[in-house]
Amino acid sequence: MKTIGIIAEFNPFHNGHRYLIEKAKKITNADNVVIVCSGNFVQRGTPAIFDKSARTIAALLNGADVVLELPVIYSTASAETFAHAAVRLLDKLGCIDYLCFGCETENIKALPIITNILLSEPDDYKNMLAVYLKNGFSYPKARAKALTDYCSENNILETYILSQVLEQANNILAIEYLKALKKFNSKIKPLAIKRIGSSYNSDSLEDNMASATGIRKAIYNNNTINNYIPKNCIEVYKNTNFLETNDFSSILGYQLVKTNDFSNYYDISDDLSNRIKNLKTNFFNIESFINELHSKNYTYSGISRALCHILLNITDNDMAQFINNDYFDFVRVLGFKKDNKLLTRIKEYSSLNIISKFSSFYNNSTGETKKILDINIKSDELYRMIYMNKYGEMIPTEFERQICII
Repeated sequence: MKTIGIIAEFNPFHNGHRYLIEKAKKITNADNVVIVCSGNFVQRGTPAIFDKSARTIAALLNGADVVLELPVIYSTASAETFAHAAVRLLDKLGCIDYLCFGCETENIKALPIITNILLSEPDDYKNMLAVYLKNGFSYPKARAKALTDYCSENNILETYILSQVLEQANNILAIEYLKALKKFNSKIKPLAIKRIGSSYNSDSLEDNMASATGIRKAIYNNNTINNYIPKNCIEVYKNTNFLETNDFSSILGYQLVKTNDFSNYYDISDDLSNRIKNLKTNFFNIESFINELHSKNYTYSGISRALCHILLNITDNDMAQFINNDYFDFVRVLGFKKDNKLLTRIKEYSSLNIISKFSSFYNNSTGETKKILDINIKSDELYRMIYMNKYGEMIPTEFERQICII
């Protein structure tokens, strides 16, 4: 029995995601698919457009057999931490044969070459990176420039290939997945699958393989998305209201008003903390404030994540503590197919505590486990409160939420 692991946000689930699952199963001849999915907040530092239950159901209807939740402390982290936590989760399941992921590059063979450089960190590369960081470049841009210089000087990869690889978000995540597999000495085999259709951040809706970015924009504008999602998702999304980033502006605004030092929050430097402090009187809503803070030193997504960490009270100390203690010792089941034996197999082989009855597990949890769960619960309650306030509709608490079973 072969099992694929896929790390995803499904924000929302669309035709491209179904293609990835189907293609991965065909290439590997796998029987089962496990999804590690972000919950109600995602890696770009925003709320998920649909809540985690709706996105879980969409995945189960389209090839997933089990959907597991990546805790919010990692689902909103930088690409490296996001990827490493998710890979560690899959590795601890003890029964995953392949990690399958999408990427934008035609030069898939370049990914392991770049990965080896980043892991070995040759002195010349480290020196180049230090120079770019000292000159005020954000870490992603400094790393890309240092890699380009190092590869050019050592005749490793051509500049146009590096440029193509490092300018696309899914390629960067792919590199981080490969790094994580090596870091944990995992037996899981990586499989990169070329993305088809619109690019990751494209707003284009010209074909049925539109990006999640374009689909979200269509939803915000009340335009139909039926051509871009599997038919069995139409009713799922039709019966689910959506949230967007600015819905959380009042909550973040309050957090900014009551605080002057933001440097204790995860991924916020002293410089960015001062910038937030100096500009917070201009705060109108989250998206406009991100644009206000944006500069060559800080990417849009990096600022978005930083503000999300303020919103959700995710600190540097918490993150360091959890990572140093091997990320987590549990995983929460969001959904599974009732006629599939994969969840039973996971329970047999996994070194993690598999949460199926959330309330009983939470009530018996202690220490760091309870702390991670508390951060998740507070984040989900915030999402729930904003949803109910916007739509006047009651939805279950985390203790009332049912596992999705189809």
